[in-house]
This record gives sequence, structure tokens and C-alpha cells, in this order.
Amino acid sequence: MPRKKSKSQNWRRTRDYRIWRVKCIRRDKVCVVCGSRQNRHVHHLESGAYNPELRFDPDNGVVLCGHHHLGTFHGLYKGSTRKKTTKKDFIHFMKMIKQIKNETLLTH
Repeated sequence: MPRKKSKSQNWRRTRDYRIWRVKCIRRDKVCVVCGSRQNRHVHHLESGAYNPELRFDPDNGVVLCGHHHLGTFHGLYKGSTRKKTTKKDFIHFMKMIKQIKNETLLTH
């Protein structure tokens, strides 16, 4: 039998969540890291699970492609999608990305 999602996880299935996601995608249009329009995700700067008052605030969302969202930010940087994230974490992540891009340009 499939595990039932808790009430705290059901907010991602609401109309408000879908509207928030569309607003963020319309604003950013592409992944803020690589410019891709493919497989766009919207990442909460301040974790929606821990900050319910910011869940649907478009200023609390940023568009990332699936690779940079799940693979790089949550996978490599945070180590899991279950860890609390903050705007400070994302700013640090973007500084790392910028530094890596600059180092790559210097070596080529």
C-alpha cells in the first residue's frame, strides 16, 4: 500500500503552489545557472516546509533546470532534498557556480 503524504507535504499539490510556480517561471523564464528552458523546476529560496508564510511568495522562488536543482543544488551542495534550505545557502551556491565558471574560462 502506498504511503500517504502528510498534510505538510500536500501544499505542493495545491492551486496556490501551481500559481506560484507559473509566476516564478514567467518571471525568470530560464534556469538562472545555465539558461536552459528544459525541465524547469522552481526552487524555494527559504524552504517552503519550514517557512509556510513564504511558500507562495514569488520572491521566494527561483527557476533552475532539473540538473541544477536536484542534481547540483540538492544533490551535491545540500546532499538531500530533505534538508532545510535558506536564501543564504542559495547565494553561497551561486557564488560557487560563478567561481567554477570563471575558473573554467581561465583554463580554456
